[in-house]
Amino acid sequence: MRFIVLFLLFQAMSSGFWLNERTRWRLQVKVLGQFSSTTTVIGYVGETITLPAKAFKSWTLARIDWSILHNFTWIATWDQEGVNTERRPEYRGRLSLNTTTGDLTMRDLRLRDAMHYNVDLLNSSNYNQVNRVYLVVKERLKKPTIQLNQYFTKSENGCVLVLNCSSPVTGVAFYWEIEPSCDHCSNNSSSDTSELIAFFSTKPDSVNLTCIVKRETDTESNNLISKIKVPMVEVKSDCGYMFACGFITAFLIGMVGILLYQFRGKIIEMFQQHVGPGNLHLTGSKVQPESVTS
Repeated sequence: MRFIVLFLLFQAMSSGFWLNERTRWRLQVKVLGQFSSTTTVIGYVGETITLPAKAFKSWTLARIDWSILHNFTWIATWDQEGVNTERRPEYRGRLSLNTTTGDLTMRDLRLRDAMHYNVDLLNSSNYNQVNRVYLVVKERLKKPTIQLNQYFTKSENGCVLVLNCSSPVTGVAFYWEIEPSCDHCSNNSSSDTSELIAFFSTKPDSVNLTCIVKRETDTESNNLISKIKVPMVEVKSDCGYMFACGFITAFLIGMVGILLYQFRGKIIEMFQQHVGPGNLHLTGSKVQPESVTS
């Protein structure tokens, strides 16, 4: 019985000795306040961002803990044993910790990195400071694609251009710049495409068109110069009209000839009744006048 009591006492002492060092540290520090400050930073996919710890400049840091989620899951830590930035597989190889300022640098940003990050700082006098950083991750705007869909002329002087502009990123606003200015422009836009119909009453030699996409403070653009060519549509249209007229005329003439041939007998009878039978002789299908004797 005495042996069992001694064994349990030894276990309790061992547990206290081997108690998680960070847990014992938390029981000894002097806390300045929960989340002394909250900072919002904006990063972009594929780029690098630094999350500021905002440690007091007069502090000499003794421990740094960066964590995520409500259960304060550590992702990067530093103490007298060294730096550890390989705690979570999703951040492996992408984190760097500044042991002087406490700032955390994150490389190759991904959209799922957007969340709250907590930094727990301890100075050499056992004072504790906890700050929070909210990371917003966005995609950089890319150049839009501009394409001339249709070009046609209504007259020798005027022309109409139909263009399409598309963006690989959704949720953007479209703007057009046209030089020279069009007499009438119609713009129909959605979240990722925009169609422009531009009418010019006089036909310029060329038109300089710029499609601009904007999202908050980000802007990208693309340019297209359209050379106004000699209108070929009208020439093709005139030739087609002449061909159609000629075809219809030939068809009507042919039909008239067929009808005359089919009803030639009746036509001759009608003609004889009108002229008189004594004045005409029939030789085959030909009509000859009767010979006159003196």
